[in-house]
Amino acid sequence: MKKFTFTVEVVGQDVDTDTVRNTIANSVQSFGDYRAVSFDEVQPLAEQGLKVWAKRRAGISLAAPKAVKAPKVVKTEVAAS
Repeated sequence: MKKFTFTVEVVGQDVDTDTVRNTIANSVQSFGDYRAVSFDEVQPLAEQGLKVWAKRRAGISLAAPKAVKAPKVVKTEVAAS
């Protein structure tokens, strides 16, 4: 027998943790003989914390796009004849 552990992180304003837990438990019911789906904790995220979490864990950048710089104008010298 082998035990497999999966981590699921959900970020939102208000999440019904019982519904999420029950949905996951029902979804994995057919994969194994036993299962335990639990809810651990809620961690409040500040705006910067959300950006860091999204980039590191979900691979999504929530940073505001940087302004596009104007292309540099190349000056050419005119040779005097």
